[in-house]
Amino acid sequence: MTNDELIGFMAAFCAALSFGSYGVPMKGEAATRVDVDPLVFQSYKASAVFLMSTILIYFNNILADEENDHIIDNANYNWTFHKWSFSDFTPWAFLSAILWVPGGTAGVYAVRRAGLAISVGIWSCVIVIISFIWGVLIFGEKQKSGALGAVKAVSVLCIGLCGIAYFSSSEPESKKKVDSRLKEVIDETTPLSSSGGDDTTSEGEDQVSLDLESFPHCGQPPHSHQTLHFHLPPLISKRTIHVPKYHLGLFFAFLNGLLAATIMIPLHYAPPHSTQGIGYSMSFGIAAMIVVLFAWLLRWMVCALQCRSVVKGYQSLPSFHFKDMLRPGMLAGLLYSIGNLSGIVSIQKLGNFMGYSLNQSSMIVSGLWGIFYYKEIPGFKNILGFISSSVIVFVGILLMGRDHQA
Repeated sequence: MTNDELIGFMAAFCAALSFGSYGVPMKGEAATRVDVDPLVFQSYKASAVFLMSTILIYFNNILADEENDHIIDNANYNWTFHKWSFSDFTPWAFLSAILWVPGGTAGVYAVRRAGLAISVGIWSCVIVIISFIWGVLIFGEKQKSGALGAVKAVSVLCIGLCGIAYFSSSEPESKKKVDSRLKEVIDETTPLSSSGGDDTTSEGEDQVSLDLESFPHCGQPPHSHQTLHFHLPPLISKRTIHVPKYHLGLFFAFLNGLLAATIMIPLHYAPPHSTQGIGYSMSFGIAAMIVVLFAWLLRWMVCALQCRSVVKGYQSLPSFHFKDMLRPGMLAGLLYSIGNLSGIVSIQKLGNFMGYSLNQSSMIVSGLWGIFYYKEIPGFKNILGFISSSVIVFVGILLMGRDHQA
């Protein structure tokens, strides 16, 4: 094994560990206690990504100066450092950020409502499949065995994904009586179900969190059994749409995967000088903060229209809970940044598909967190089935990587 391969495998391991763990704080005790809003948590993540990118660029520029002054001997290294300046900022990073911010927000909702293990499993599969489609159909990447090999690999992925969905949603008989009692709680009503200033709930009910997610280590199923009621406008229909929060969480996990698979596509179109080294990460960090601020401005406008008051609209925005959420929110963003950087290194050292495939083993890491830390999948049979399905998915990912022709 060469030094590059060793570095690549170590980076892939670090990426899988980080990507599989950054969702853990989303279901932590602090996030559950305050019932943190998904956009609030995503804002902390974006802040951490920006801070991490700034620190990396600072040290990168120092090393670039030393390299130019011949303090660092290039002969002993397999890479060079390119000094980054604001002139290297690329507007393509805004497109990546526009995809990442809503996708990450959807991912937070998915983890909190459907569970960590199944959410990461779903979006990891979707990321692989969509990335494969982008590579073959858009960028013209070749497959050694043609369309038949691609169909086989995708079929293995789908089989594993079905297993993940089945075993993560199955519950032992001993839990069914508990679940039937949990379903009898008061259904949560969204702002869409009420008109303008008509307040149909008491002040006390407004302050009560109706989220049924369990605290760590309590051994209770993580599934959110509540149903959201969406009352359609009278001009359209008088029907009410009932959507279980657990199913909505699964959909948002799929949506996160769909958007996450497209985040790095703008990297192919950005000017070469803006993507050298870790330059694109700095552009992405800046763009992410701007997009997050725009998202909050848009949400404020929507709340102001609903409340018919700018002040009341601002007051209705969710709290950031700085005391409770600063540490877990920044930790999630830090883990995401480490995983992103490690993933780039693994792809550079091992190749696009081998490095990327190993990075997606993060679903196994998140599955272990969900099983043994949050007790999301009760029952030995379900745990064994979930782990086996995750291994099947990973085999499908490796088949895709092996079939790729550089």
